[in-house]
Amino acid sequence: MSDQTRPGPLSLLPAIAAAGLLRLSGFRPASRQPEPDPGPHNPEGFEEEDVDVRRTAFVVAGLAASVAAAIGAVGLMMHLFGAWNVAGTLPLTPQQTARVQPPPPNLQGAPYEDLARYEARESARLTGYAPLPDGRARIPIDRAMRLVAGQSLDPVPPAAGGVPAR
Repeated sequence: MSDQTRPGPLSLLPAIAAAGLLRLSGFRPASRQPEPDPGPHNPEGFEEEDVDVRRTAFVVAGLAASVAAAIGAVGLMMHLFGAWNVAGTLPLTPQQTARVQPPPPNLQGAPYEDLARYEARESARLTGYAPLPDGRARIPIDRAMRLVAGQSLDPVPPAAGGVPAR
């Protein structure tokens, strides 16, 4: 076998551990002996030898202890890493620890009165006359509709010469 295909010592570790656990549990491979005849020493045909209960209990207790040790080690590492993380951070500044109070909501004190004032202002704009800053004038909407009602809204037809009239 070349060095590249040969398994390393770490890859054999699970197999060695499993073989050790089987040996400790008292497991024995089946022997090539003929079947025992049911005789006076074994009237019901059961096995001559049972599994060693003491060894099996030790294996189970060892597995439980190793699981408990692993859980304890993980808990200890989490505690230590958390403490190291807290110890490595800077303390908070007074601005970071100050309690922030949001401003109160801006609610209307009298919403119906505000709505009535708004409607009166808009109604005055639609029904009254007023000069505009660019020199034009605003007229009531009813008057504007009467003025436009008698006129065509189509563009002015071109004059006979082909140039639109102004």
